[in-house]
Amino acid sequence: MLQAEPTRYAAQELPTVFFGRALPLAYVLNPKAACTLARNFVFFANQGYRYFDPIQIHYARAALLRIDGSKTDTRIVDAFHRLAPESFSIVRDPLNRFVSGFLSKVFSEDDPLYRPYRDILTSLHDIDLSPEADANRSCLAFARWLASQSDIEAIDPHFRPQWVNLRVQSAYKVGTILRLEDRPALLAYFSKWIGADKAQWFLSLRFNEHRTHAKDEMLSDELTALVREIYAEDYRLFYSEGAVRKTA
Repeated sequence: MLQAEPTRYAAQELPTVFFGRALPLAYVLNPKAACTLARNFVFFANQGYRYFDPIQIHYARAALLRIDGSKTDTRIVDAFHRLAPESFSIVRDPLNRFVSGFLSKVFSEDDPLYRPYRDILTSLHDIDLSPEADANRSCLAFARWLASQSDIEAIDPHFRPQWVNLRVQSAYKVGTILRLEDRPALLAYFSKWIGADKAQWFLSLRFNEHRTHAKDEMLSDELTALVREIYAEDYRLFYSEGAVRKTA
């Protein structure tokens, strides 16, 4: 939880943060780790009803206030400080997150915003994304390419290590970090804001699921080893024995 008199963080020092206009609750964005669920939860907690199109909340301008680096209006940053919200985020097993991200953003044509990204990968980095491509080989090729990247900040947020998305090493600290796989912890946290019955119902909803390939079909020893290498710090911070949910 932030201090009652919060530190005056500059916008560029903060991760990407979403919050409403009523409750002192903020979600720190971590893509491909139930971020659609989390944004819709913050909207529901503030409004008392669901957003009319759960997926389109990603593109909505009025649903939630957003702090997004140096581009953020200082008035929104000031509103964040006045509200002094409790912050939370959700992390996900790195292997599951990587495969999910690959299938939904790289191997699939479902997201038109990722066409330029896919164009670069297939045209300049020899990753086969054709209709005839083998998903397993393409996934492994993408993992190899990702492991070769030296500028961690330049990695797309859906594939960037989670500790970087959450600015774990910055002055800003996320109050509560929940593991997506820990449903009792998610239920307890959501219940605190919307009550146990509504939280149970809300977590039963399905947001932004992709089922083109089963995760187990994508796995190999080499892919697992590469993911372990790329996301070593995520495993240490969030998935090692004794990793804590409370960080501040």
